[in-house]
Amino acid sequence: MTLDANKTIIDHILLYLNQNQMNISSFAAQSGINSGTLSRYLQGQQAISVSNLDKITNAMGLKEGSLFPLYLNEFLVFSTPNWRRFSPFITRCAELGKFQLIADTVNLMMDHPTYLVNLFEHAERLYQDNYKEAALILYKSIAENEKNQHAERLGLCQYRIFQCSLNSDQEQNLVCCIQFEAFIERVPESVQLDALKDLADSFISLRKWSKAKQYATEMGRIARMRYANKHAKNRPNKIPPTYTTRPLFGYILYSDLLLSSIAANCEEYDEALVYLANYEDHSWIKETDSASEQVKKKFLDWALGNRYLYEFMSGNLNILEQYMVYITSRKGETLKALFKIMQFANRHQYDLDQYLIEFESLIEKHMKHGGMAGTYNKNIIDDQFCDFLADMGRYYLRKEHYSKGIKYIIDSLELSYSINNKAYVVKCTTILDHFRSKLNATDLLRFSEIQERYKNNFSML
Repeated sequence: MTLDANKTIIDHILLYLNQNQMNISSFAAQSGINSGTLSRYLQGQQAISVSNLDKITNAMGLKEGSLFPLYLNEFLVFSTPNWRRFSPFITRCAELGKFQLIADTVNLMMDHPTYLVNLFEHAERLYQDNYKEAALILYKSIAENEKNQHAERLGLCQYRIFQCSLNSDQEQNLVCCIQFEAFIERVPESVQLDALKDLADSFISLRKWSKAKQYATEMGRIARMRYANKHAKNRPNKIPPTYTTRPLFGYILYSDLLLSSIAANCEEYDEALVYLANYEDHSWIKETDSASEQVKKKFLDWALGNRYLYEFMSGNLNILEQYMVYITSRKGETLKALFKIMQFANRHQYDLDQYLIEFESLIEKHMKHGGMAGTYNKNIIDDQFCDFLADMGRYYLRKEHYSKGIKYIIDSLELSYSINNKAYVVKCTTILDHFRSKLNATDLLRFSEIQERYKNNFSML
């Protein structure tokens, strides 16, 4: 059945009944809608509910959501605003990925500021149900129309916009971080520590070390202050504790973990070990329940692995064998560890052949499927994986294993393009141009195809 935009939903139902020689009772039985309710719909005495619109659509053999544009015009645009109709319509559009209809619906509601609270609560439900693209539309509209510029709701909207907007495009992620920075102090206390954590993680993935350090430090400062208040005794002005998604001590430990990682990335290994000792020491933690013990165990394990790594990166080559045993037994940590080991090998012309052969299948698996990042932020892993592939390529080119080295450089180039990492696009392209005489016909074709595929995104290069 072809839909006519000039006809109403009722027109289409009546046309369907006529074409199929059906009466109301038979269509009611076919659709699963009460015949009395269906009769009131057809006589214009009752607005069609979204759930019954789905049943009508299915009974008429139409594609899911195909009647939604008509529904928007008939029952939302030209009718008295009614949140009981807006709400299920937005939810259903989210489920079907009809984002333009959501935007059109939200624009209608902006004429009625009293709906801001309803929209915000609905956006939160969509966010929790993982309909983040749909939720993002609501959050942006609320933020643009929020009159009280110091409202916590505005701060939380901006945090959600930040969370929903992060993706594999690192250039876009930098813009998101800069935009959210202006609102970080307005975020409600209940999510303040998570917001600082996410901002620090994002700046680490972008290799903005000073910014990452700033927010990791602030997260630790606030978490320590709240932890001290939580366990204060006989203090007359004690502040009631604020709910957090993680144990308060976990934010303190994570702050030191991030600061240790930042120091290591800046090759300040002595400083990294100082911070490591902080998140390794749990003697001050008062919580002893099983969940807390699991958190402590996780940080102790990370401390063990990072201590091996920092000592190795500082030049203690004798510890490599122990470190390899550690990472081999922890599949979620293996890839991350190899990133750093490969940097060291290239810097000091160290031979890693025996280990690389062992882990080649893991590297290939991550290139094809991802999902090997363990507990780490995906954007951090994707960005560092570009670096790692390029390091692998340089390693083999240095050893004159040209076919394997060129393959890894092209792999890095392709991933760099896909996550919009312009620095590594330039770096990989420069290496490939330098070794062009070593590229075989297959390499040249792949190199050319990748450049052609992404040329519009990188016309400035």
